[in-house]
Amino acid sequence: MKKYIYIVGLISSLFCFVACDETLDLDIPSEIHKLDTQDKVRAALVGCYNGMQNTMRYEWRLTELRSDNAVQGNPGSRNDVNLYLNDLDMFTVLPTHPEVDKYWLAAYKNINNTNMVLAALDIIEDGNERNAIKAEASFIRAYHYFNLVRLFGPLFIVTDRVSEEEAKSKQRSSVDLVYEQIIKDFSYAADDEVAALPEKQSDDNLGRVSRLAAKGMLAKVYLTQGNLAEARKLLDYIVSTGKHELLGYEEVFSINNEMNNEILFSVRYKSGGYGIGSPFANYFAPTSSGNSIVNGDGKGWNFPSYDLMQNAYEPNDKRKDITVNTFGNATWVKNYVCKYLSSVSITEDGENDWPILRYADILLMLAEIINEQEGHVNALPLINNVRVVHGDLPPLTMINSQENCRLAIEAERRVEFAFENHRLFDLIRTNRALDVLNNQIFVTDLAFYDRFKDLKPDPARIVQNWQLLLPIPQREIDTNNQIRISQNYGY
Repeated sequence: MKKYIYIVGLISSLFCFVACDETLDLDIPSEIHKLDTQDKVRAALVGCYNGMQNTMRYEWRLTELRSDNAVQGNPGSRNDVNLYLNDLDMFTVLPTHPEVDKYWLAAYKNINNTNMVLAALDIIEDGNERNAIKAEASFIRAYHYFNLVRLFGPLFIVTDRVSEEEAKSKQRSSVDLVYEQIIKDFSYAADDEVAALPEKQSDDNLGRVSRLAAKGMLAKVYLTQGNLAEARKLLDYIVSTGKHELLGYEEVFSINNEMNNEILFSVRYKSGGYGIGSPFANYFAPTSSGNSIVNGDGKGWNFPSYDLMQNAYEPNDKRKDITVNTFGNATWVKNYVCKYLSSVSITEDGENDWPILRYADILLMLAEIINEQEGHVNALPLINNVRVVHGDLPPLTMINSQENCRLAIEAERRVEFAFENHRLFDLIRTNRALDVLNNQIFVTDLAFYDRFKDLKPDPARIVQNWQLLLPIPQREIDTNNQIRISQNYGY
């Protein structure tokens, strides 16, 4: 029997076939991986949604932790995981870094899952349903490739089955070609003429991809590429529909109000011992907090930086208390992320969804574009809309230039989306990463981590542009013994 694989070095793997939330529950048949019935294809699509949970376990480590928002919360620990997190924060990553490898594997595994679904579309008899499944799977695949290309640069593009021998001769594709594939996939899901998906999902299908979510993600891709005109068309359209709105910040993140009207798309979780609960309350709670914050103590892996806590939030910004908190006593205090905190009876089994795209992001992306196209005067109302509704802050009135407006948007996005994995990508997109990150390392990190305390700030420790990309996992390179897979520059 001919053997097939979907990506270099990665053998086809089984889906994770448990529903993302109540709205995606299905009676899952056994041996689902054969995808030879309509029900199995439908269930496999649910597995693709679940596969997004696997990448989320690691994504914050490669994004938020590498930004100025966070440090690893156990600076003196010699535990392997904590040391690996230190290296991510300090940009001392090697190609053998296990956290990088885990993310790469999780992302490509779910790309594999989407490819399997897309290859089985002919089994779906109803044309409308077939188009909808194609749109959803394409969206999920594009989402993974979009994150991968921003983290790793040139990638292996695999959209259908290739034989094992063919895979061994496959090389990385250019960034431009990867973006072509991303745009193709998001565009299909966003297409009004195909109309495979509703603009906004009904209450019976909350959690599934919508056409407006696809348009929003496509706009973010165009913005990342600098194609402001195309991005604006999409964002203007989303706003014009009136189907999404800003809510109170606390309401946005309430577990009693998930998939609310501000959410365009989230990775969903469900507590209750189903194996699909959120682990982040335990990941982010401080160590030695016992059950005071979350059942089962915390790991302290995602520690809000001093700069974020002390300098980023304006006085009385309501978003701060919903996002971060402190724990301790008169002699010691630890900061921690509370945005994904819910009461749980089982460790790493939280209810909190992880938002991927919110209406506030739509408005602030639009503000960024308008500032570049028309100037700060027309951009300010959009910025102020977000800060007034979510932060309960007064409108900005002293912005008097395009550059000042850029910095105001950057500051607003930082507190608005803190610990939603946007910050590093925002800094890279606006060419601000090196200035901000090097300041963070020199001002805070060298003194924070015990293993780096003796290192003095010098030109050799300056983060350089090539370090903004992560290395291709060495395991991926070593697995293929027929061709030489190129490594990213500097590694």
